[in-house]
Amino acid sequence: MVHKKIASALIAILMIFTLTGTMFAAPVEYGEELQNMPQNTPTVSFTDLPNTHWAYKYIAEMVNKKVLEGYPDHKFRPDNTISRAEFATIIVKAAGLQAKKVNYSSFSDVKVTDWYSPWIETAKDYLTGYRAANGEYIYNPTAPALREDITVAIVKLKGYDVARLANRSIIEAMFKDYEGISESAKDYVAIAVENGLVSGYPDETFRPQNSITRAEAAALLWRAFMYGNDNKGVGGGDQSTITPTIPTPPVTQPGQTAPSQPQQPSQAAKFSVDTLVGGMGAGIVDGPVRQAKISSVKGMTLDGDGNIFFLDSADNKNKVRKFNKSNGTVETITIDRSFDWDYRKDGKAVHYDYTKLIPKKLVYNQASNKVYLLGMNDASELIYEIYPTVQMAVYNLNSYRSIYKSYNFFQFLNDKTLVYAETESDRGESFVYQGETGSEATRMPRATIILE
Repeated sequence: MVHKKIASALIAILMIFTLTGTMFAAPVEYGEELQNMPQNTPTVSFTDLPNTHWAYKYIAEMVNKKVLEGYPDHKFRPDNTISRAEFATIIVKAAGLQAKKVNYSSFSDVKVTDWYSPWIETAKDYLTGYRAANGEYIYNPTAPALREDITVAIVKLKGYDVARLANRSIIEAMFKDYEGISESAKDYVAIAVENGLVSGYPDETFRPQNSITRAEAAALLWRAFMYGNDNKGVGGGDQSTITPTIPTPPVTQPGQTAPSQPQQPSQAAKFSVDTLVGGMGAGIVDGPVRQAKISSVKGMTLDGDGNIFFLDSADNKNKVRKFNKSNGTVETITIDRSFDWDYRKDGKAVHYDYTKLIPKKLVYNQASNKVYLLGMNDASELIYEIYPTVQMAVYNLNSYRSIYKSYNFFQFLNDKTLVYAETESDRGESFVYQGETGSEATRMPRATIILE
């Protein structure tokens, strides 16, 4: 979860409304999302925005709060369609975040040199990207921001608990185009409607795939901060502002002995725990961490780039999965024909088919910055390099072909040499093997311990 704060100025507005009256949270009537404008508003001067424009007050409020801004030529261009990159910029400002230049991009279609790169990287927890058919993670920065995109971003911005609060029956009954709302957005739209953030149109449609104008964006943002019974940042607020209470040392009176027991931490101390992935229920589902699912983790390793590789067990079958730090997604590494291997020794040829490979252990080699998988195939150990490439690394053909094996440890000693230990439970024996990449591992001799 990502803990952020709403800009202090916007919080002040919300406090005023809290003190002067209770804001309703019931679903609004069709068409109301662009109504109920501010009563008192500051003045703004844009050559293309007369004070008679239907969105003038919304725009003025948001400009005054530095969430929206005009152009250097003194125009606001209220009827321009807003792009995903532009809305990312707006969301960052609305959340009170600080966009910073980065030397990487989470999206294949966003260059670090693009003007919108810092804004998109900062806003990606609110306005996420897409997984393309070829597997690339893209953002579509110049494409129009869709109504469902913006609704999802606003609900995230306000910090609603989607898993707990969503009631899809509301929007299923209200909107004729319910099926046109993306599956991943339906819970967010339901919460937004129920809390008065959006309403849809008088013809009983939501138009989720429609683009919106800058003027409409101003109106929706104003409603986001004025309505709803939950006004906080993504993830539940800013934990950085919480100051733990430091216990006061006990005062020792003259003639007394200071107590020897250490003071317990104050109950007022605050702690937070972040869930990287897995909060959406059990399963094997790839995608952004807010949508991805994991089943049962049987082992993991972390590489030098911050990627997490783990074995995920579903239906008693281990799958090799990866949390990709660069784009914040979970992906499954497919065990396919690239894991086939043909071995020849003493004139005999053996084929190891990928369909029989059972992943058992993962390890990271810090010296080479590579990740390896130990798998069992037809009772033999095969060790593959799986990152950054997939290829055979070390093999071991045991004379005793036990299928009842467990692996106690697996570690690299340098950039090429590894050791691992196996236990054959049906014989009650354990063995340690050592090998180098590109060769066969051999069993290390037993050590003799003499007790005197």
